[in-house]
Amino acid sequence: MTKERIKRIFEIIPGLVSWGVIIGLLLMLIFKPIVAAIVVIVYLIFWATRLLYLSTLLVMAHHRMLSKRSADWFGLCASAQDDKKVEDIEHVVLYTIYKEPLEVIESSINALKDVDYRKEKLILVLAGEERARDSREKLEMVKAKYGRFFKDVIISIHPKDIPGEIPCKGANATYAARQTKEYLLKNGYDLGNVIISCFDADTCPDANYFSCLTYHFIRSPKRYQMSFQPLPIYSNNIYTVPACARVIEMGSTFWQLIESMRCEKFVTFSSHSMSFKTLCDVDYWPVDLVSDDSLIYWKCFLYFNGDYSTYSLEVPVYMDIAVGKDFWHTIAVQYKQKRRWAWGVETFVYLGTNIIDNKNIPFSYKIKRMSEILDNHVNWATWAIIISFITPALLFWGRVVEQNSLIFFNLSYINSVIFNSLTAIIILCIFISKEFLPPKPKEVSRWIYVVFVLQWFLTPLVSAALGSIPSLDAQTRMMFSSTLGFYPTPKKRDAPATIIRK
Repeated sequence: MTKERIKRIFEIIPGLVSWGVIIGLLLMLIFKPIVAAIVVIVYLIFWATRLLYLSTLLVMAHHRMLSKRSADWFGLCASAQDDKKVEDIEHVVLYTIYKEPLEVIESSINALKDVDYRKEKLILVLAGEERARDSREKLEMVKAKYGRFFKDVIISIHPKDIPGEIPCKGANATYAARQTKEYLLKNGYDLGNVIISCFDADTCPDANYFSCLTYHFIRSPKRYQMSFQPLPIYSNNIYTVPACARVIEMGSTFWQLIESMRCEKFVTFSSHSMSFKTLCDVDYWPVDLVSDDSLIYWKCFLYFNGDYSTYSLEVPVYMDIAVGKDFWHTIAVQYKQKRRWAWGVETFVYLGTNIIDNKNIPFSYKIKRMSEILDNHVNWATWAIIISFITPALLFWGRVVEQNSLIFFNLSYINSVIFNSLTAIIILCIFISKEFLPPKPKEVSRWIYVVFVLQWFLTPLVSAALGSIPSLDAQTRMMFSSTLGFYPTPKKRDAPATIIRK
């Protein structure tokens, strides 16, 4: 079988499974409602157990971050004794920039210059795009204003229409990283002592970010076989966006908290850091795929024959909530962003296509990692639809055709248990989310905190409309060989970013 045919099979599988689950339940609902009720009961019991498990991980991850976030990371970093010392380490901070407003870029650079780390160890790379008008002029203004705060500032302008590339963040970051490598080698740097952090234009690092990162890099015996992932907190503009956008983005933060506790499954997402040497060894981020942030992990995974991991840093980075010009445009922006994230199902295709020929990875481990990716994406595409739409429809249909059935009575009871569990988790999320709120701007009313509480009860509807449906959309497009280009999320600021400082 040719590699192209194998690739097509892997492209079809996620969408086929997800649609098979949904259509299968709908057909059973119509023709075999009793069987459908039994299947949904088993599914809801599974989800009740899963919710308890995920809630436990959320609490543990939250405690871990709070207990270590304010540690004296710079002191720990300076006192760390290993084969490398803090004096050996250099940092490259690469910002990928497209059409983001100047105020968004400057708020990120301001946060970077305020970190609790020696600025003479920070090399700032501003990676612009030729496709964006006045890109170089804008980045030159940033360099002139902030250049004195860092060891050096490198400006890279990614040319458009390079053969073999698609317009995406990975292509921009790779072009800038290649230029940065030339700079580092020319100036006598040891690439093994350089850590690169690839940030979005709106990424504001925590004050302790680079101290914490350096400490773990120095102390890790497998520093070249490890990525370092901060928790993304979407709070820069949290006071000026619609409630539905806050819920879905805070949900993304909570999911990353949960994933950080599942070390064997944890992969890179959005802004992340890694050894510059390793990045060069694996030939940088992909330039022809959308999901560069997670795919760089899988490139390293294959390069090191499965012996690669992601360490969850105890300190976060702060990012913007995706927002549009008005409410409905925000819904559209959120939908497109989540569909782009869900296009991460291409990692299933990439890994499946390239892992087959690797004889150094045990077969059982191949199946395990492939199953994890498939499970995540199928659940993403189906869970909210099943719980929010199919289960209520089945209960209604059951009252019509099987009014006295004990099965439907049990289904109703278990469904109420699920929603009570969801309510308890929502209350838990309300308490945890307080830790992720930056100081309230003076012009914002105190009533906003009431809205922050009530907004969480939109979770079931928002999870379906801006969670499962975009994921199902992405899988369906891949299933039918429809391409999905990289969607550069628009950035919009009605007020300066508010950064959490603790």
